[in-house]
Amino acid sequence: MDLQAIVTWLKRLANLDMGVFDDVRTNPGATIPGVLVAGVAMLIAGIGGWLWWVIKDYPAQDDSPLPAMDVLVHSGLIGSALATVLWGFIWLLIVYVMLTQVFQQRAYVEQLLRVMGLATAPMALMGLMFVPGLSLAIGVTALALTVALSNIAIKSVTTADNAQVLAANLFGFFVWSAALTLLASSVEPHAPGVFLFESISRVADEVLTFTF
Repeated sequence: MDLQAIVTWLKRLANLDMGVFDDVRTNPGATIPGVLVAGVAMLIAGIGGWLWWVIKDYPAQDDSPLPAMDVLVHSGLIGSALATVLWGFIWLLIVYVMLTQVFQQRAYVEQLLRVMGLATAPMALMGLMFVPGLSLAIGVTALALTVALSNIAIKSVTTADNAQVLAANLFGFFVWSAALTLLASSVEPHAPGVFLFESISRVADEVLTFTF
């Protein structure tokens, strides 16, 4: 695995050079780096969500919010790992099945893994969610950019038209995000980044109820 190549791909992506997807999709050596980019981006998102929780600074009561260290473990670490796994087994596979089985178009899993992995890079922007007043906006923007880049990435590896690619991508994203939202709404939030909003809303209600 060539780390320098990964850095180069990310720089091209930052410079809006969408031709990088064409180079990555035909490169067998980009398969593991694609998964690595996705995993690291999700991890950074998880850390950003944890910092968001820390800055909220909920008071520690017997029946109230999780301690910050528990959030780091359950959301920042376990949640990030689950988000990466579900990204591969839900979002990516839904895109593949819809393109090949529903729309009867050409697509290959390994190529989708390479380009869609690279397209998850904007998820790392959630690492900035600790910025007061902008947390939710940063999280939503990171998701929107990831979906947009994923659309371009998918288009580079399939014969499907734009509408078919958009439908497959949005459906995959919806199921993936719905799964993470459910995981975040449990007692121990197992989802990273902006998905903690569900837990933060619940905890805020608990604190208000306890206070009043």
